[in-house]
Amino acid sequence: MRMWTRQKRNDTRGFTLVELLITVTVLGVLASAAMPLVEVTVRRTKELELRRALREVREGIDRFKLEYDKARQNAKDAQERFKTRVSIDRSGYPLTLKEMVETKALRRIPKDPVSEDGRWVTRSYSDSLTSTLTDGRDVYDIRSASTATALDRSTYDTW
Repeated sequence: MRMWTRQKRNDTRGFTLVELLITVTVLGVLASAAMPLVEVTVRRTKELELRRALREVREGIDRFKLEYDKARQNAKDAQERFKTRVSIDRSGYPLTLKEMVETKALRRIPKDPVSEDGRWVTRSYSDSLTSTLTDGRDVYDIRSASTATALDRSTYDTW
């Protein structure tokens, strides 16, 4: 009987301290190798969101301009909400991004996913091409406020 008890005690299963240290070390190495992949995946996702948001707003600007031009020409299919906005001193582009939501050219203004505050930098119809400042009237384009470098080595504010 005593042998049985001794064998049972020696036969207990478990991990030694060395085995646990090796396991933790291997898991640490694998985790440190995976972190850069996670960071790249997060950046790529934000870049895809930025491209999608830019496309959405730019298409909204184009829809606004199209509907405004129809209203200016008194076309039969012109929408009433644009007929009240026709003015001689306007180019046909929205005065602000909010005006596109008011006229339903856009459902909502998406946030800039790569800038800290989520705001866009607008380019006005009357701005000079080389200017970084805008007068904020007649928005015909937008860009990201972020000057960070993208995965393709360009900067987000040039997209």
